[in-house]
Amino acid sequence: MRRLFTNDEGRTRATMRWGEQAGEWRRADIGVWAEGPEDVSELDRARARVIATGGVASHHLAGVLHGLDAVGLDGIWATVPRSANGRRERLCRRDLLPERVVAVAGLPCTDGLQTLLDLAPRLSDSVWEQALESALRKRLASVPGFAEVTTMRVRRVLGRRPAGAPPTESLLETLMVQLARTVPGLPDPVRQLWIPEAHARLDQSWPDLGLFVELDGQHHKDQPVYDARRETAVVAATGWLCGRFTWTEVTRIPHSTARRLAALAEQARLRPVQPRSSSATR
Repeated sequence: MRRLFTNDEGRTRATMRWGEQAGEWRRADIGVWAEGPEDVSELDRARARVIATGGVASHHLAGVLHGLDAVGLDGIWATVPRSANGRRERLCRRDLLPERVVAVAGLPCTDGLQTLLDLAPRLSDSVWEQALESALRKRLASVPGFAEVTTMRVRRVLGRRPAGAPPTESLLETLMVQLARTVPGLPDPVRQLWIPEAHARLDQSWPDLGLFVELDGQHHKDQPVYDARRETAVVAATGWLCGRFTWTEVTRIPHSTARRLAALAEQARLRPVQPRSSSATR
């Protein structure tokens, strides 16, 4: 990540002006510069805003710094105390509890739980769920941590998660969970079901139907071969029906993909396959 610095490092004003003219650095905010000749990016400006105000990265910037799925910089960047002077854009004025602040990328930043709570009223249900699943995956927050939260969006999204379900393992898996909800009569999939006979873990499955799906994201060159062997082993061990879906199918043509999933589910219901227990997750 690009280094930011202030003029508190001993450089004179003349030196700072010369360096900026020579392309050694670029001004990112009042009293904050970004090293190098490249144009200042939106992320540079957001981080510089935290430094310039002496605040804490929060809301959308905190989501980006934590690497939460689907969160961009199109919102609030920092929190400053209520007593702070001056008026700046993209700031929230409030007093944070010290235990809700951690260090991320060299900046004070709201922790995962506080960041999700801050984003809840600013994101849609689907996008907040995507951010939530990534936070759970990264162990930045936990479902019990929201026990006392009464915000409607938080309660609504958490209410859709099967009790005890592990977090999804990628944004693509979260999107597929959301897409599956649009198929009438299809229950929530079991996540990361382990099939010991095949030494394989399934992305998402419906053991009572004898159906599982595999999701194809970005692969290295040997991944398709590995996936095909894995799928063959699972089918041989279970007799279940398998559906494969790509990132493009899930994100670009969700309606036709949902119809295809519904057809697979209907086909699975007609097959005489012995259901397997859905408790073997790991």
